[in-house]
Amino acid sequence: MGRNILFFMLLLLMEIVYIRAVEAQSSYPSQYSYLSNYIGKDHIRTLDSARLKITYSLNYLPDSMNTQNIIKDRKTLLIGDSIKHFFSAYVRQADSVLTKDHDKGKSSAPIKRAPDILGEGYNIYTDYPNVGKRRVLEYITELSAYEYEEDREFPEWIFEDETCTILEYSCQKASAHYRGRDWTVWFSTSVPLNVGPWKLGGLPGLIMKAYDSRKHYLFECIGIEQLKKKEPIIRKIRFHDYSKCTREEYRKTQAQYYNDFINFELSLGFNVNIVDDNGNVVEHLETPNKRYEEIHVMWGTKVNIADRYRKIPYNPIELE
Repeated sequence: MGRNILFFMLLLLMEIVYIRAVEAQSSYPSQYSYLSNYIGKDHIRTLDSARLKITYSLNYLPDSMNTQNIIKDRKTLLIGDSIKHFFSAYVRQADSVLTKDHDKGKSSAPIKRAPDILGEGYNIYTDYPNVGKRRVLEYITELSAYEYEEDREFPEWIFEDETCTILEYSCQKASAHYRGRDWTVWFSTSVPLNVGPWKLGGLPGLIMKAYDSRKHYLFECIGIEQLKKKEPIIRKIRFHDYSKCTREEYRKTQAQYYNDFINFELSLGFNVNIVDDNGNVVEHLETPNKRYEEIHVMWGTKVNIADRYRKIPYNPIELE
């Protein structure tokens, strides 16, 4: 194995160690994939420069049957000269820690946060690669990441007369049905940008607050910053690159993961051990996928026997 290949394999192993440690802290195995990736000078591509940074808080419900388990994230929306980039600030922070530790020759420990704080791993680039398009990078697991392109379509908004004030900005109410949810938003024409959190936008002002009718997803603007020094809008270059697909193909694969976690792990190249409450292996499942033989021999997935056929709670922001 050449030095470059060996380096990347060791890098990938380091990422998986980091990911699996995050997994152990979470009651939702699907979320472990969201905190990883070394960012070095050779692992990023600068797409644009941002002049404006907008920060949103996000409260979301990963399990619609457990309304007490509200997860928090902090989102960043960078407004560049031609591209808008929406991503998790928590994931970016984790990336930064991993990068600094790697450059110092140190192994990375998971970032300790409260159990209800967890970053989502998707990246949304609007007006990229062309105006009117949207490029979305999504994780399911570290070895199963996807990239799709779609038209930058916006909801068909219904304007309402109600107003409120958010961050000292006067806001107007609007509503729409979009991607399977009924959304209510508050936008401000004092910030004349037709953008907002996630894929919401198309109004004559910045969306300051947005929530669906069941309050499973709640975005609220908590900061608007005119940057003194432009911030680069970057795209990470991964060892195991994103699989190109359509949005429909991604959503189908995502649903398969949540509905059949064990077979999904096997398909990625991980062995699966079914264990009892004492950690004893009661069933060993061997992966048929030898793409990452150096890894799957060393690493596997443990699943408690009580969860052998359990589905992972599944409440995606897009329902159609």
